[in-house]
Amino acid sequence: MNNLKILIVEDEMMIAESLQEILENLNYQVTGIANSAKMAMELLADQQPDLITLDIQIKGDQDGIELAEMIQKKYDLPYIYTSAFADEKTIARAKDTSPYGYLVKPYGIKDIHAAVEVATMNFKKLQNSQIMMTQSNGVKDGNLFIKVDSRRVRLQEEEIMWVEAKGDYVIFKTEPKSFIVHSTMKNVELKLDSERFLKVHRSYIVNLDRIVDIEDSNLLIKDKVIPVSRSNKEQLMKRIQLL
Repeated sequence: MNNLKILIVEDEMMIAESLQEILENLNYQVTGIANSAKMAMELLADQQPDLITLDIQIKGDQDGIELAEMIQKKYDLPYIYTSAFADEKTIARAKDTSPYGYLVKPYGIKDIHAAVEVATMNFKKLQNSQIMMTQSNGVKDGNLFIKVDSRRVRLQEEEIMWVEAKGDYVIFKTEPKSFIVHSTMKNVELKLDSERFLKVHRSYIVNLDRIVDIEDSNLLIKDKVIPVSRSNKEQLMKRIQLL
């Protein structure tokens, strides 16, 4: 899969550079190298990759498995563990985080290629099945129930102006008020009507019917200026042209 963007998490720089060379020779794009959980999360916030190669023994207070748990809470991304350890205890911990692969060092170029291709294929299949399950759960009637504290509040989708990611939470913005919900943007995107809503930035999903103006890399809904990422700009313009 050409142009696949991969983040390397590895505390041994020589190994990281070697892995980067292998990935680039396979025509993948390496977005960065992190040697700790803190650095990895900072890189993820700046530019989200398509896949992560994740060493288990890394610098800092959290190891690679703990980092995987942090990633799961905030992002919907596949990752492959790379480790010199293959003992039962380590593998049992790794399995609990549902990785898309586990490579034991030392590995070769064929090992990396196979692991990356299988991981991305399985991740794509899982995403497609989630979409199909969501669509088969019932005919969309324009209503969405969201969990706010201990209550379940019903919103009409047409009332939602935009959804904004805030850490482990998302904010549903309507004209009268905002609702804070513990969820991921990926889960929200699956639940909302794809004919009405579009993800325009890693932190924003917008109601296309509510857009007032589009200029350069921003759009306007009511008095809110919302950024549009370059990767989503083309899709947004196509959708607007259809309205």
